[in-house]
Amino acid sequence: MTQPTAAPTRWNPPDPKQLPELRAELLDHYGSTAALLSMREALRAGRGVIIPEVPGINAPPADVAAEILVGSERHRLADAQLYYATADMTALALAAAATPPREKASLSRPPSESGLIVFGEPIGGYVEDVGAALASTMAARPGVEAKVTTPIVAVSWSRWTPDAVQVDQGAGAVRWFWKRPGHGVAGIPRAFRGLWLTFYSPSGLFSGLDPDTVLGTLPDGTPLTAGLTSTIRTGAPALNWDNETILAEGVGFEAARPDTTDMWTHVLYTAWQLMADQGRTRWTETQEIPRPRAGAKRDARQGITGSSTVHVVNVHTAHRPPRQRAAEDAAASTGRREPQWSCRWPVGPHRRDHCMNPARHAEGNCWHEDRLIPGYIKGPEGKPLRVSSTVHLWDHQPGRDDQQ
Repeated sequence: MTQPTAAPTRWNPPDPKQLPELRAELLDHYGSTAALLSMREALRAGRGVIIPEVPGINAPPADVAAEILVGSERHRLADAQLYYATADMTALALAAAATPPREKASLSRPPSESGLIVFGEPIGGYVEDVGAALASTMAARPGVEAKVTTPIVAVSWSRWTPDAVQVDQGAGAVRWFWKRPGHGVAGIPRAFRGLWLTFYSPSGLFSGLDPDTVLGTLPDGTPLTAGLTSTIRTGAPALNWDNETILAEGVGFEAARPDTTDMWTHVLYTAWQLMADQGRTRWTETQEIPRPRAGAKRDARQGITGSSTVHVVNVHTAHRPPRQRAAEDAAASTGRREPQWSCRWPVGPHRRDHCMNPARHAEGNCWHEDRLIPGYIKGPEGKPLRVSSTVHLWDHQPGRDDQQ
């Protein structure tokens, strides 16, 4: 049976002030049985790429792995600092990430040891055949042809080593495996040091399908429809675990295949680079939104150790595109994939390998970092943006007249 393709339901980001509440919802979810069941089914369907195993435990491997992964993500979110990248900031990171980062992955590159960032527009997406995705699960139903475009809109991270997770006494040490597309499955050595990244998509995307679209089979044998999935997910958090990866310290970045965790990692790492550059080319400016006292007390009762202040990251006014041109790109975006801009940064930023210790460069006793060099924004007459030394207010965004 052929079913319709998903309609372009947009990703509508939350108000930045709502990020502490969104984090609280995720923590509640990761403490529930529903989270364990969802993670277990994702692993059985082959969705996860970081797989823990514990010898000596009398339980199905998927159940053990799900419990470890869910508990680890809950701990990561409880320690996280909160960030919100505006739509312009998201588009800038995507433009600069058109070429992979040149520096080797550094644990000091993220703005905090643990964090959660929500993007104003998707940083990528992929088309999924729902019938094929459910084929290896109990909900499988022959003949289903329903496709959904899933956007990636948020990422959590933390520093990580294989020894970061402990299990009950009597069981063996956790063994970790990495399933990388095109690279097979490899064990993760205990000496590994790096960053753990979890990618999130919005919940409830089946709402883009006709409610009667058949997706699978319920335990009692009745059809699982798109309308029923929306009902089942009522009360679920706004973000849904999509996949994970790890970024090894000191390892360089390779060219990434589109629609993979590698590509999304490039965008995230580039956003961190843009946020960190406070030199002559200052790419971003940040507004902090403190958590109200009542909310901070609830966070403390929930075991949250990270700050609940939201850091809203925007493109610096010296590099921000005109409002009209940003609006044109926003109107052209589907909200289900990364924005295909034609007005923002049509000539994108590029990278320069910058030596951080030139006096020792000749003898090789130095280290290098990326420096992102501005491209230019085509103005109304196709001219590059003229950057002045004028001091701009936080809430001022250049209009068409600013580009003359």
